[in-house]
This record gives sequence, C-alpha cells and structure tokens, in this order.
Amino acid sequence: MNFDTFVSTFLIWTEKEVEAKKDDGFPICPFARRARMMDLIQFIDARSNHKEMLRTFDRERYEIGIAWMGDGELSYDLDALAEDMQKEFSDLFFFTSTNKSGHFVRNFTNCIFIQLKKDILDKRDYLHSTNYYNSWPAEYYKLITGLEKP
Repeated sequence: MNFDTFVSTFLIWTEKEVEAKKDDGFPICPFARRARMMDLIQFIDARSNHKEMLRTFDRERYEIGIAWMGDGELSYDLDALAEDMQKEFSDLFFFTSTNKSGHFVRNFTNCIFIQLKKDILDKRDYLHSTNYYNSWPAEYYKLITGLEKP
C-alpha cells in the first residue's frame, strides 16, 4: 500500500468503523466526524525516519495527527516509540493504533495518533458529563485515560 492509498483507506475506515454508533448510541470517537469533515487531520508518512516525521505534526493547523508507521510486523517497539515521543512533547498525547490494539475496533494497519493534550482533556471532561464512558471496560478506560474508572 502506498501513502495515498493509506490515507483514503483510513478515511473510509474511520467513517464506517470509528464514526459508527455503538450499541449505546455513541460513536467510538465522538469527535472523529468533525475532524474529518473540517480537514483537521494531518496525515504523516512515518514509515521511515520515525521520530523526525512524528515531529512534523502541525499543532497550529490540526487537532489530530495520524502517523502511518507501515503494515505488518514492525522491526521496532511501536509503544516504546510513542512513549519516547510523549516524553519529548509534554503538550501532546501519542497513542498507538494497530490491528492488535483497541477495544471497540481494531485498525487495519500500524499508526500513532498524535493529539493536543489540552484539547483531548477538555473533550474528555465533556464526555464525562455524558454516559459515553459507561460502556467502556475498566481496563480499557485505564489504558486510554491513565485513570481508574469512576
């Protein structure tokens, strides 16, 4: 798969899987549709020069970066890379998304999602005022938020 194919496939996958409503009436990511429709997603080809490419996220223009790390088995630890980047950029969150991760849906490839920390924390505060997290298992909630489920 080339980068352009990745981007178009990712957008289709997002619309069909991530924006779709779960049994509780909430989409997996309630903010994905808005980001997609308003062109607030920066796609980054990070299959090589991983750290350099992750550093190209434009936090002034985009709300989320989707860094494509490549298909199949990787020759490095994706989680460790995300943790390293998290240490370097304290104002950002770095999440891995693969065909082995995720509770509600699994990605079709290997990605690191880059999000503005303040933005995502504000959105989580809002979601806590709803029933959004009720369907989340405690382990998954802690993995994503770093907190015990209330």
